[in-house]
Amino acid sequence: MLDSIKKSISSLYLLYELNTCIYMLDPWEKKFINGVILGILALLGFSSYVYLPGYTRKLINAFLPATGSEHHLHLEQLQSSGQMDFGVN
Repeated sequence: MLDSIKKSISSLYLLYELNTCIYMLDPWEKKFINGVILGILALLGFSSYVYLPGYTRKLINAFLPATGSEHHLHLEQLQSSGQMDFGVN
């Protein structure tokens, strides 16, 4: 079972390399490009959490309904009491 998971992950990574055309780069260039892409995705996730809190909360509730509902209730209580400040004016 572990071998099949490893094989599927390696085939997905191969598809990623072929679709982005980084298969022809040197190993250090691959690491650099992968780092840039990972950084962009991390910034995208962070900015959507900070600047789109309502949308992000709904997205989290859609994927994690058990933990998201408790978090959703806590955020609603913070919003109703006026204690929620996102630092955006």
